[in-house]
Amino acid sequence: MSNTESPSLGARVGGVVSRVYPRLNDDVWLFQRKRHTRAQLHALKQTIDELPTFAKNPDRPVHLIVCAHHGPDAHNWHPGGGNLFFEVYQSAVEILGQENVTLFGVASDESETAWHTRFLNTLGETQATHVIAQIENDPNQPQCWSWDVIASILEQKWDGVLIAMMYDSAFHWLRLRTRRLGKLFSRMLIGDICEPMDDFVRKGQPEVGPITMPWSQASVDAVEAYVAGKPKKFDVTFIGALYDYRAELIEQLRASGFAVAVNPHRADETKTYHESRANQPTYLDYMAGLAQSELTINFSLASGGPHEQYKIRVQEASLVGCICLTDDKERSRLFFKPNEYAYFESIATLNSVVTARLADRDQLRRDQADARIRALDLAKYDFWGRLEDGLVARGLRPLTNMKPPTLPR
Repeated sequence: MSNTESPSLGARVGGVVSRVYPRLNDDVWLFQRKRHTRAQLHALKQTIDELPTFAKNPDRPVHLIVCAHHGPDAHNWHPGGGNLFFEVYQSAVEILGQENVTLFGVASDESETAWHTRFLNTLGETQATHVIAQIENDPNQPQCWSWDVIASILEQKWDGVLIAMMYDSAFHWLRLRTRRLGKLFSRMLIGDICEPMDDFVRKGQPEVGPITMPWSQASVDAVEAYVAGKPKKFDVTFIGALYDYRAELIEQLRASGFAVAVNPHRADETKTYHESRANQPTYLDYMAGLAQSELTINFSLASGGPHEQYKIRVQEASLVGCICLTDDKERSRLFFKPNEYAYFESIATLNSVVTARLADRDQLRRDQADARIRALDLAKYDFWGRLEDGLVARGLRPLTNMKPPTLPR
C-alpha cells in the first residue's frame, strides 16, 4: 500500500482513542462550553446584576417572548410565507393578545454579548413568564450556539419557563446541546416537531413530541385565498428537497412505470438536491402544488439518522385537500385517521396503494375533505394544546389554557 493510500497517523491515533474513550469529543466540547459560559457570564455581570427579582411578582400576568428563529427581517416573515416562527408568533398573538406577546429578533451580524444583553433587558422589561425559542442554534445565526449562557442566567435569576423547540433532534450534536440546556435550566420544556423526547434530559421527566406546528389564522386565510379555484392537475406528486436517497427512490418508481410529477410547482425541472433547493418558488406556490395534487409522496427518513420522523408535509398536504402517502409507520397515525393519509411499506407496495386510492374518486374526495378538517383542527389547537399538557404534566406555569384536539387511537 502506498503512502497516499494509508490512513494518516492522526486518523489512526484518533481511531484508537475513540475506541478507548468513545465520549472524548463530547467531553472536549462540554469542557469548552463550560469555559466559554464562565467567561460570558463575567462579561454580562452588570446586566445580570441589574435584572429585577422576578420572584417578588410570582402572580404577574402571563407574558410570552417569542425568539424568532429566522426573522423578523426574513423575506418570508408574513402570512403564508412558510416561516415557522412567524406562525408561532402570530398564532400566539391570536390566542393571548398582542399586549401579552413580545417578539425578539437578532441581527445576523449581532454579537453574542449584544443579543444576550438585549434579551435579558427584554426579559426584565416585559416581566415575561414564558419564552419560546428554537434552541438548536442562536436566533438568526445558524453557525452559532450560546443558549447555555442564557440558561445559566435564567436558572439563577428567573422563575419562568423556557419552551425549547427542536426540529432536527436526530443529530447527535443538537441532542448534546439540548441535554446541556436541560441540565442547566430545570424549567425547560422540550417541544420536538418530529420525535418523542420523554426521559431525554432526566429519567421520568415528560417532554412534548412529536408535535404539529401551529398555523395562524392569518396564514390559513392567505393559503385558502391563493389556492381557491385551482384544479387538480396531478394524480401523484413529490414536492420537496431531492436528497440523494429520495431521488433514487423516485427513479425506481419511474423505472417500474410509475408516473410521479416531481416539484411540478416549479417552472424548471429538478433532478438533484441542489437544483431542488435553488431559485425556489414561494411557499404559497408550494402549497398550490399540493392543492393541485390528488396524492403526494412523503419520505419520513430523518436526514440526521436512519429512523422515521413526523413530517409537517402531512399536515400541509391535508390542509389543502391532498392525501399524503408516507412510509412513516408510527408518527402520522398519532394525528390522522387511516383514511386521511395513506401508509406504504416500501416502494414495491406504493403502486398498489396509489391504485387503490385513485380507483374510487368519490371516496377520495371524502377522504381529502376529512383530512382537511383534521388539519385545520390540528393547526389551531395541537401545538399550543399539547405544550399546555406538557406544562401541566411538569408542574410548570400554564400559558394558553388550550386543550389539544382529540386524536386517533
